[in-house]
Amino acid sequence: MTELNADSMHRLAKMALDAGEVDSPEEAVALFSRYRLRIHLGHGWADTLAGQASFLTALNTAVRAFLGGVEVYDDLSHVLDVPLYRGRSAREVAKELGAAVVTCTTTELPTLVLGAAPDAAAPAFCVQLGWDHWRFQIAPVGAESALTCVDDNPLAGIGAAALGVNEAFMHVRGDLVEAGHRTVGMSLWNPLAVADWRDDAHKGPPLAYLPKSLWLVGLGHLGQAYAWTLGMLPYPVDGRPHLVLQDFDKAAKSNLSTCLLLWAADLLKPKVRALASRLEAAGFTTSLVERRFGPGHRVMVDEPTTALFGVDNVAARRDLDTAAFAMVVETGLGSGYRDFRNIRLHTFPGPRLPSQIWRAESAAQAEPELNDTYKKLADERKDICGMTLLASRAVATPFVGALAAVLALAEVMRPLHGGLVYAALDVQMRALRHRTGAAPSTYQGLQTAFVQAEKRPVSSTREAA
Repeated sequence: MTELNADSMHRLAKMALDAGEVDSPEEAVALFSRYRLRIHLGHGWADTLAGQASFLTALNTAVRAFLGGVEVYDDLSHVLDVPLYRGRSAREVAKELGAAVVTCTTTELPTLVLGAAPDAAAPAFCVQLGWDHWRFQIAPVGAESALTCVDDNPLAGIGAAALGVNEAFMHVRGDLVEAGHRTVGMSLWNPLAVADWRDDAHKGPPLAYLPKSLWLVGLGHLGQAYAWTLGMLPYPVDGRPHLVLQDFDKAAKSNLSTCLLLWAADLLKPKVRALASRLEAAGFTTSLVERRFGPGHRVMVDEPTTALFGVDNVAARRDLDTAAFAMVVETGLGSGYRDFRNIRLHTFPGPRLPSQIWRAESAAQAEPELNDTYKKLADERKDICGMTLLASRAVATPFVGALAAVLALAEVMRPLHGGLVYAALDVQMRALRHRTGAAPSTYQGLQTAFVQAEKRPVSSTREAA
């Protein structure tokens, strides 16, 4: 058996190694192969693009985290209408994304519910996903104050999916006693509304405008989540966005555990090309930049002036000062097994320049400190360099990236609807009520180019019998 290394190790299973729960990377993967999840699709789940985006995001993030498998049950009789999968059957896509489609449920598995709740007795962990306008939540099935799931904003559907998969993961890991027994939610219209996030004052207006063009810098965990989220939005067929995709790296096996638009067939291919092929198949147009983002970057005439930044590199963040983007939303994630769910977001222009937030002296990377497990592995395998490199890699999972992506896209889209922007925002996904940020302000920069969202109702087409 090939030993797992920094380029092949599953980035979420790595948390067991970092925490000292197991003695080898192989044992970490074996442990995570016990984790399973079920997604129950009840009547009405596919009536909105938000519902379809919620299902697809829950599934795509879950199959990369629950290595024991994800099964989908009940109403899979719909043809999807989100841009990335338009015209394809839910059953076909579920299988393609790696789920087992089942016709009966003989085992009690942690369950996420979209649409109508099941008639049978609910398993011990059974959480309903909900959304309305710019708000989203998860709650135990049968809980009061559920959101209506009527207003069609896919950002909220994706947010609910991210929270649901995270809640299920905390349940199987035993990370939080109350996981699955609490209601958790937030408003993307006002992410700092904590106690009163359900109030209509924070529901936001109907989704009417979408970014026409964007520059995605970095196509790893975060960049792929940005692209995935854009692929769920109600773009008209003749109004798909233009995206500039920038990255210099090739896909490695470890990327399959974090990147929502990479699969095994993409290994060793440049990420920009793999991603471009999928987006172009959905009608997007792309331009490719296959080099590092750095001090020489300049936005040229007719190129997108709004950027979503997903590079975990202090020097690159400092170089945002001179890139001449009109608007940048930068997102960073925690990297350790204790803080990988933490999200920090910055929007520019803001009260401080990027170089003032990320000082030059902070660009130096500290040498990772090896715990006893890594020291033992280094000795056993005679590979101190390999184990040090593995230890330095971040713990990461795409359900965190999905939540970060909707927070970032909300910053771009809120001003298009007359809303405010947040120069800084901190979100702890484990305890969502502990979120903080700068006071919102009116966006003062050049407006992001936009198109009108498609307003026709989703037909919830059924497959041919």
